[in-house]
Amino acid sequence: MNGSAVISVVIPARNAAATIETALGSLLSDKPLIREILLIDDGSDDGTADIALQTARHLGLPMDVVSTRLGSAGAARNAGISRARGDFIFFLDADDAAIPGSLSALRSALAGSGAGLAIGASIRRTKGRPDKVKTPHGYGPDRRLNTSRYLRNELWPIAMGSALVANWATAGIRFPETIGLDEDTCYWAAVLARTDAVTIDTPVLLYHHDEDRMARRFITAPRKTFLVIARELNGLAAAGIEREALQWRKAWIAQRIARQLIKHRMFADAAGMMRAVKAHKELGRRWKALQYRARIGIGQLAKSRPSLPDPAAPRRTLIISVDPAYPPVSGADLRTFGNAAAAAEFGPVCLASVRPPAGPGRPHGIRMACLTTGSDKRSRSLGWGRIKGEVRIPRPALARLEALVRAFRPDTIVVESIPLFKLLRPLRPLTGQLILDMQNVESDLAVQMLPGNDPLAISPDIRRLERKAAEIADRIWVCSRTDRERFKTIAANTVRVDIVPNGIPRAEALPRTLPAPPGLSDGFPVILFVGHLGYGPNVDAAERLAGAILPRIRHALPRARLILAGRSPNAAARALPTRDGVTLVADPHDVGLLLSAAHLCIVPLRMGGGTRVKILEAMAYGVPMIATPLAAEGLDLTDGQDLLLSDTDEGLAELAIELCSDPDRMAGLRACAHDTVWSRFGPQAIRDAVRHGLGLDATGR
Repeated sequence: MNGSAVISVVIPARNAAATIETALGSLLSDKPLIREILLIDDGSDDGTADIALQTARHLGLPMDVVSTRLGSAGAARNAGISRARGDFIFFLDADDAAIPGSLSALRSALAGSGAGLAIGASIRRTKGRPDKVKTPHGYGPDRRLNTSRYLRNELWPIAMGSALVANWATAGIRFPETIGLDEDTCYWAAVLARTDAVTIDTPVLLYHHDEDRMARRFITAPRKTFLVIARELNGLAAAGIEREALQWRKAWIAQRIARQLIKHRMFADAAGMMRAVKAHKELGRRWKALQYRARIGIGQLAKSRPSLPDPAAPRRTLIISVDPAYPPVSGADLRTFGNAAAAAEFGPVCLASVRPPAGPGRPHGIRMACLTTGSDKRSRSLGWGRIKGEVRIPRPALARLEALVRAFRPDTIVVESIPLFKLLRPLRPLTGQLILDMQNVESDLAVQMLPGNDPLAISPDIRRLERKAAEIADRIWVCSRTDRERFKTIAANTVRVDIVPNGIPRAEALPRTLPAPPGLSDGFPVILFVGHLGYGPNVDAAERLAGAILPRIRHALPRARLILAGRSPNAAARALPTRDGVTLVADPHDVGLLLSAAHLCIVPLRMGGGTRVKILEAMAYGVPMIATPLAAEGLDLTDGQDLLLSDTDEGLAELAIELCSDPDRMAGLRACAHDTVWSRFGPQAIRDAVRHGLGLDATGR
């Protein structure tokens, strides 16, 4: 090893496969100074360690990987400190990059100075903003003053990767492991209290600042976050740091958390944080603290506009959809009407649609309203512009909606998904609780519909609307756990996200007992596919069924038949009955009759979102289900027990042949599917989910 190799580089990493190669490459120019690179791989499942080792071998860097599960960057850095054998330690985050020559510049600054810490300038990169150079200044020979000024933000914060610390200077000093905010401040304050610092004006680091991630850390359990940080700051008193500087820092952290809480309309939590700020004689009297308290007061007053009624009183719910939800035909209609029927258990419900109904009729016990008339086509639309997927809403429709709200006086308004985004802001002041029902995470669905599923090709407008919706609404409803996780990455945990799954369509009209299997007189097997046949993903699935899957099945089972059923079939769907064994049933009057005669359903979807209402309906009839994993995504069904899954046309055909050749297995699959769907997606399960989604759990209703 090179005798001048004196630096241990510590890199905490968790799922950093996309950035670790760049981080390691940024160290190459300083390789002669590096004794070891300690990659602390904290539970990665994306191949971070393998990529790091391959990169290090390629670049000739001395790499050691420490695989562990610690759960915090502070704990990972501490693991690196304990293993470091170099005279100096350099901390670099896995998504940042050192400027070439940075280690050499920092090491030269320390040489002969007697100091234990060298701090360089850094370049902060924030998405959508110009880069900002942060140059250290103001450090003097008085360690006590350096520490106090650092905690009071009178000196630039020391970014990870912008400083080199002597091993002796950090002996016994560790990062807090229980916090993800200000853990670096606590560490550097302790180091500054022990040793002198030297600075250089040259940038040594390019680091990425993620404001959304920072906001998530502040608004998730804010009180607990503050108390843990305060406890860690209190512990610095043992290092000789003056109490007043620590008190100032705690008040400033409370104010910083309050700022994000105000931004996300969490006014009660923000008020709690500002009480800690007010207790500090200096910060509590500053203009910013007074401004924040005023904003909280105004926000709380606005939020209390029409308060929710007494818990014992019926809850009034207005549900707004694009198309009339009654009579329910498509997946969106079935979901919206099912939610309305469930909400009707807890009080009056009104279903309002932007578009007029196709014919007469209304459901028992649920009020119906239409927001547009024929003359509205000549009216100006709401808002300045629409992205693809948004629905045109005439301005008179908003006036009718506002009148409806005044007359119906809903406690909760539920808006059907992003196509109606422009209604959210006008409705916000009109109700105590505003909910956006995300039938699909539209941005994710749009990616699936693109050639090659390229997320970079999608317009950012959809995600922008989803983020804004999360800031306006009190709650978001999604269909599945999968969609909840997807939406949380978009909304940065700024809003409550409830799972309200799709239920069995028209469950009240179905027998709860398992129906007898269909006969064999019309051929075996009769394969059924049900879906809107004007919808691209469904047409794609129907074409593959007719052109690739059915011929393979008929090779083994010559009497096999395929029935394609759905409303509004397009030209491509109407051409499919020309193939052998294929029948098209356009706009079926009763899907139940088709399900009763089907031996199995095959759903080969390879694009789409939400949870699949037609799968639930088939299983409720006891029809065995064979599908792609995407088709059943979000339902949390067990492959081989509730249904059979395959990604390929060949695999789907083979599963169908094997199932039809094993009567006992087919009977078992029918029974299991039937029991599962009724227990998890039946009327009681949906009532429970809607009750929870409306926030009624605490009332005991």
